[in-house]
Amino acid sequence: MRNGALLNGPLTALIGDLGHSDKIMIVDAGWPIQKELRYDLCLTHGIPRLTDVFSVVAEELSIERVIIDSEMRSHGPEVYAEVERIIAATAEAQQEAIAVDHEPHVTFKEHAKTVKGIVRTGECIPYCNLVIVAGLAFEPKGQRR
Repeated sequence: MRNGALLNGPLTALIGDLGHSDKIMIVDAGWPIQKELRYDLCLTHGIPRLTDVFSVVAEELSIERVIIDSEMRSHGPEVYAEVERIIAATAEAQQEAIAVDHEPHVTFKEHAKTVKGIVRTGECIPYCNLVIVAGLAFEPKGQRR
């Protein structure tokens, strides 16, 4: 059994397969996902929350950039605040800044065409979606200069 934070085998494999600048999405329960890209973690309404999944993924992956569905700010301000907190904590742990972009939902949806995987959560607040762009991890976290 793995000793890391992430115990989901298929999701662990997805993250392990990412290279620099590859993208994955973490989305709300209503996002339409083609079968070959779907990593479905949704159990019921609100479980797991988008921020629960993002927090664990952030521990496992070097993150260069996060793209946030801009409608999250108005539809899920509490989710948005937690996403910001996770980004700040991850940047501190990585000892490297993480770029943050916001895109209108209509533009944001286009990322689904170029991602390596889409992780469906139980988040039932509309527009609570984000894209993670993988960074470089040539040295383990905490040992970077």
